[in-house]
This record gives sequence, structure tokens and C-alpha cells, in this order.
Amino acid sequence: APPPPPPQVTAPSTPILVPTAPIALPSIPGDTGRFEFGSYGRVQMASDGRGGTGRNANIVAHGNRIDEDSYAELEMRREDQFAPDVTSKVVATLGLFPPFFHFSGDATQAIAIRNLYAQGTYGDWNLWVGSRMYRGDDIYLLDWWPLDNQNTVGGGVGTKIRWTTDETTIAAHVGMQRLDSSYQYEQIPAPTPSVLAAQAGPSAQNVTVLDRPRTIETLKITHLFKHPSPAQKDGFKVVVYGEAHELSAGVYTDTSVSPPAQTGLPADSGWLVGTEVAYWTGERDTFVQLYLRHAEGIAAYDPLAVPLTFANDRTTRGSTENLVALGGNYETGPFGVLVGAYLRAFRDGDPSPRTSQKYDEGILAVRPQLYLGERFGVALEGAYESRRYAVLDPQTDAPLTASEWRFGVIPYFSPSGRGSYKRPQLRAIYSLTARNAATRELYPAQDVF
Repeated sequence: APPPPPPQVTAPSTPILVPTAPIALPSIPGDTGRFEFGSYGRVQMASDGRGGTGRNANIVAHGNRIDEDSYAELEMRREDQFAPDVTSKVVATLGLFPPFFHFSGDATQAIAIRNLYAQGTYGDWNLWVGSRMYRGDDIYLLDWWPLDNQNTVGGGVGTKIRWTTDETTIAAHVGMQRLDSSYQYEQIPAPTPSVLAAQAGPSAQNVTVLDRPRTIETLKITHLFKHPSPAQKDGFKVVVYGEAHELSAGVYTDTSVSPPAQTGLPADSGWLVGTEVAYWTGERDTFVQLYLRHAEGIAAYDPLAVPLTFANDRTTRGSTENLVALGGNYETGPFGVLVGAYLRAFRDGDPSPRTSQKYDEGILAVRPQLYLGERFGVALEGAYESRRYAVLDPQTDAPLTASEWRFGVIPYFSPSGRGSYKRPQLRAIYSLTARNAATRELYPAQDVF
């Protein structure tokens, strides 16, 4: 007999909503873990008013962030508690770098592993190993970590000392990082060993002839002052921080000439010390922070940058950096203001007194904002930045001093409410940069800047 016809199902003309009770999942004994996902980022589209795209107009190392490039991070984290005083977490963070597909047509997006580490705690002690952005506090308006900002593969250990009301944290770390640059790493082609060439035929293999990662050790002591009364929300902390940097010796081989020329790269080192003092009220993210830092040798350079000039012995000996920085935020009623500033004196190890790698620079950025209700607001940003080089301006025969004023008008929508650090924010920005004559000399004559 043929099978019976399928039942006819007629969709109702209007949706039927059936209320359901929440489903309670059974608990697993001993399972106190959780999985978390988070993100950080910004996406911008900008026009220069001439039909082209907007460009970053800062002239100092850490300018205001009114015209930053797009960038995003996606973080996944697993946290578990195995005993009252034993926990662990595993963190993986991917960084997405510009240009995005829409501005390149290239589907091979630049992706970096910013974090990939595991951390365990036992009582007041903690231990971590892996790849990590190892950072302290930042100055938001400058998108910058003035004291401690390491990107290494390594590990660290820390402990917490509890006083009657105060608390001291001690953290140490050692890690390595290496740039894909002939300053730290080089491979050259070499003939295949004869014992293998007899079977596979003549060919070449890449041989590593230069491999000198930078090794960095850090030590950070943070003392947190607390009020005896839990009703007091304000707090105060002092941070003392230090770094040691080492680069081993190596030999760079220039294969563009015949015969290949070799250049010795001597071992290098450096150190850094600094401090941070911070106070916060505990009300609406109001705080102020002050940083001081001094660095010498290779530690005066960003670990992700290659020095451009050297001392006579081809090291960074004699290079120094002195820094003072300030950050803060104040909010009351419908008003808020963010502040970021620093002064920095950098000197390279080149014995010549006139180089572009000897300069003083600084910036003061202020962003007052008015909250229009709970979800909308408008901010005004003003900044002054300047860099004075140890080279002569051919127009004035005085040290070249580039400076500029920057202004911005930023109406925004904040779905999560009012506050300088509420996210996400959807913004429209108009910015204006006014450069002095010395600043315009930093750009080719064909550049509209």
C-alpha cells in the first residue's frame, strides 16, 4: 500500500507567542568555571575635505587620539576555581590591524596574537607564562602607557602582602621579543649539505646567521593605601617600577655585494626606572595620575622600534630619555573633562650634537564635554604639541621647533549612559590642525600638510 500523505501544516496568519519558563541547567559538582568574551576597538572613516581620506596629523611620539587609525581586539578567556585559594585563567587576544578589507580589497587581514597566556594563583601568589601585553595604567587621551608597556613571550610571578588596611603587590617578569629586522634577525641562503644533495639534487636552504632577541626583566611594586572605613570610596597608590634590557652580540651579512660583507653588532643593554602616583575619588571615574621615568641605553627605545643612530662603538650607549606625564578625568553633574599631557627629553648616543634624534617634545590635550541627558553629549578637544630638534632651521638659523594647535568638535551617542569611559560610543568628529612654519618644513613640498 502507498504511504499515507504527509500532514498539511498551515502557518498561522499571526505569530503565536508562547510564554516559557527559564530552563535551569543541572549544576556539575566542582565546576566553578566560566567562559568570557570581550572586545576593544575603534573603526573610523575620515575625509580630508578634498575628496581624500583623513590622516593622522600628530608630530610627537604620543599625540592626541582624535584621528587614530581603525584597530580592534577580540579576547576570549576561561577562568576556573579549583579550591578556595586556587584559581586559573587562560587568555587569548587577537589584534586586528588596518587597513581593513574595505580599504585594501585584500582578504588577508593583518592579525596579531597580542595575548596567549595561562595564569594560576595559589593564595596570594600568582604565576603566568605565555605571550602577553604586560601593562599598567594608561593616559586615555594619548592612548599611551607611560610607565610599563611590554609585549613579550615569557613569564612572571607576583605576590600580595596584606597590611591592616593597606596592600602591597610585588610582580616580576622576564620575557623576550624580536623584530623581523636585520638589526635582530637575518637568514641567508646556503647550499644544501652534500649528503642530502646527492639524493635531492642541488638546492639551497635558509640558514639563520643573526638571531639576537631583546631580553627584558621587570620589577613592579605597588602600594595601595586604603581607608579603614569601607564607606570611603577614594583611594591612593604609589608605584615603583624598573626594567633591565639586554641584546646579545651578532654579525649582519650584506648579501647585496660580492663578496658578502659582514658587520659586527656588539652586545647592548639598558635600564629604566620610574614611578607613578595616582589618586581617585571613587565617584564617576574621577582620578588624577602623575608619572616620572628615566631610561638609558637600549631601554630608552621602544622595544618595537629599531634605533636609527648609534654611538661610535655601534651601541646605544649614551642614549637617554627623561619623562614626566599627567593624566586625569573629572566628572560632576552634566559636565566632564579628560586631560593628558607629557614632557619628554630624548637624546641618542650619536656623539654629534646636531641630529634629528636629539629632541624635546610635549603635548597638552584637554577634552571637556557636556552630557545632554543620559545618552547624548558633545565634547570639545583642544591640544598643543611641539617638538624641538637639535638641528638648525634653515629659515631662522635657530633650533627647528615644530608646533601645532589641534581642535575637535565631537557630538556623540552613548547607549550605556553618561561618562568619559562609557562604551560603546558613536561619534561624529570635526578636527582642525593649525601648523607653524617649522612643522610644514617636516613634509615634502608636494604634501598638502
